[in-house]
Amino acid sequence: MYIVVIGLGELGKHLTGTLQLDRHDVVAVDNDPAAVQYAEEHFDVGTLLGYGASQETLDRAGVKNADLVAAVSNNDEVNLIAALAAKQLGAKRVIARAQGNEWATWTEGIHHGLLGVDVVINPRVLVGRELGRVARSHGAVDVIDLAEASIELVQMRMGSRMANRALSKMTLPNDTLVAGYVRDGEFVVPGGADVLLPDDTVYLIGKPESILEAEDLFSTQREARRLMIVGGGVVGQAMAREVLPHGTHVTILERDPQVARELAEQHPDIRIVQGDGTDQELLEEIEVDTYDMCACVTQEDEVNLMAALIAKRAGVPKTAAVVQRADYAPIYRQLGIDVVVSPRTVASDHVLRLARADAMQVHAIHAMSEGKAEVCELLAQAKSPVVGVPLRRLHVPKGALFAAVVRRGEAIIPRGDDAIEVGDRVIVVTTIAARNGVERLFRVRRI
Repeated sequence: MYIVVIGLGELGKHLTGTLQLDRHDVVAVDNDPAAVQYAEEHFDVGTLLGYGASQETLDRAGVKNADLVAAVSNNDEVNLIAALAAKQLGAKRVIARAQGNEWATWTEGIHHGLLGVDVVINPRVLVGRELGRVARSHGAVDVIDLAEASIELVQMRMGSRMANRALSKMTLPNDTLVAGYVRDGEFVVPGGADVLLPDDTVYLIGKPESILEAEDLFSTQREARRLMIVGGGVVGQAMAREVLPHGTHVTILERDPQVARELAEQHPDIRIVQGDGTDQELLEEIEVDTYDMCACVTQEDEVNLMAALIAKRAGVPKTAAVVQRADYAPIYRQLGIDVVVSPRTVASDHVLRLARADAMQVHAIHAMSEGKAEVCELLAQAKSPVVGVPLRRLHVPKGALFAAVVRRGEAIIPRGDDAIEVGDRVIVVTTIAARNGVERLFRVRRI
């Protein structure tokens, strides 16, 4: 595919590198000479110095021939104008990042066809909603909705209750299964003989009504009934909206006095405290140790890290932090932060979904285990090898698992005798090494 990436910030650099590894023909555009120079030195892609929302720059980038244009600069208006202009100039598909407060409630995270742009994403809202689902879980450190929320994938830290026993000996709730585990930094798609160990990270997948019961087998935690949010911006408000309907008591700690006053006026059902999330005396004064979870979601990574560490030291059972530089996420976890999420990763998932849609009918792609694996939603089409063969006889690549099927609106956890039908949406967990083999199973045969 021919792809134009507009904006070489953290997200743009990550996308450019990933798309290059996928062997796409990429042109990266930015008006900062240092950013363009970085791309030239680190990636084997075309580069262009220029203002991404101007017709001249878009013409020079060849957007009229582009299969995909991803406008992901740090300026929402530039992204929207660039995407809309690229569409008018002939680009097949366009996606724009819009992450400011002005677009938060309008997009609710993702909006198709907004202002003529194929996809507009607000990664901050998506991160807030994801953290809200984590807060409502029973010990999960990550929760991903799949197939219009008919299936959930949750990441758990392995406790002692289910450790040291083979998967075949575990009695999981109906409509759930273990989709994978991480040991010593390696992601493994398990078989029945695999034994989970206490330090493993485990991925469970299943129907939402059953997944909480499965979580209870691996954790003694319950949902957060009292939630502290440090940061009252887009992420914090989105998280609050996710949990308030479930009766959660929410306190938002906001440093900016004006923002705090506006939040208090707009959200009478939320306790608003004006102050610094890294002020240990303030946290003690508002009794942070009485909260079940503290989520630190400002736009400053240092504030999020320090506030989460202080809350953890004060005795909060679960802490979460937003990190803008996703490369730092492993360090946060090593320091004891339970949940670490990155808007960059969320945005990247949505762009890569569109970039890979031509290879196979992809509805969604979500990165797992820091990019070592993916969970994909794939459409089964007529004349593709995957259709009509019982799963136990299908040559599924090692490192891939057919975890769920959505058929005529109903979610199914398939067994060995089940066969994929035309029109099924199949949820596949796969390592990066097995991805090409999965693609071949879903590719339509040309006769």
